[in-house]
Amino acid sequence: MRVLLALLLCAVTVQVQAFSTPQPGQVIDVALEQLHPTQAVIGFDQVYYKLGVFAESPRKVFDEYCETNGQGGADKVPKDASLHQFASFTCQDPVGTHPADMKTVVVGPAGQLYLTDGHHSFSTLWEQPSAGPTLKMWVRVTDDFSDSPDMATFWTRMEHARKVWLKDSHGQAITPAQLPAHLGFKSLTDDTFRSLVYFTRKASYGKPNSGAVVPEFLEFYWGNWLRSQIDLGRFDLNKQDGYQAAIKAVAQRMVSLAPDAQVGESGFSASQLGGFTTLNRKELNKTLKNKVPYVIEYRNVSQQLPRRG
Repeated sequence: MRVLLALLLCAVTVQVQAFSTPQPGQVIDVALEQLHPTQAVIGFDQVYYKLGVFAESPRKVFDEYCETNGQGGADKVPKDASLHQFASFTCQDPVGTHPADMKTVVVGPAGQLYLTDGHHSFSTLWEQPSAGPTLKMWVRVTDDFSDSPDMATFWTRMEHARKVWLKDSHGQAITPAQLPAHLGFKSLTDDTFRSLVYFTRKASYGKPNSGAVVPEFLEFYWGNWLRSQIDLGRFDLNKQDGYQAAIKAVAQRMVSLAPDAQVGESGFSASQLGGFTTLNRKELNKTLKNKVPYVIEYRNVSQQLPRRG
């Protein structure tokens, strides 16, 4: 009887270990459709830009895939390679070699995974014809909040940790219940300011000073402040020159803020959000010339394509 009981306890222990909760620092694989967004909006134009690049140069989607998995760039990509068949191509390094490049998740109640960084990259792959919702990716776990007794407690913890963005495309507050269930254009809505901030990267802001923790939703803090600073009605965002003018206006307004000045209601200073004090015109001109055309062209194409649910 004691031997039988010991065997049963052993079996239970093995089963519990097999289904143990992922721990902070652990790297795990997951299908895109299994990830729960922690924001209701993305910058559609950022996604259009990437999709336009991939349409022109299909190999670059493999670079995106490998880099996002912390594997550097793509290595060998035969003509018949498929993102859904890992053995059909190779990356430069093993999964997780470059953890800073990886997207992050928090483990919630019932082991559900909540994406805290990567909504744009993963939405791009969600919409990419050769990828889609079932694509498997690797992500890095930052926190385990699975012991939260209920969802209200979980979301309170997420808010305190600044790991959820509870605003809509106009900067108005929303509740956790209003967050979408999935990634992609069909579920998320468009925040134009978020895209414009992205296109000023390396021109008016970059990663905060070495050693500083990069805040989640950094670009959203900038974008939300910019709503009160710039009237987008002045620009024709459907034309290349109008879109370029809007990016210039955003970049110039960002660098005009003193390093120690708070960025809107973010609770962070311009310096803490990586703000520059001088505009890097070389980087800005590169973006205006090399990225904006993809946005305008692919945006027009996408309006005629079905969106993945």
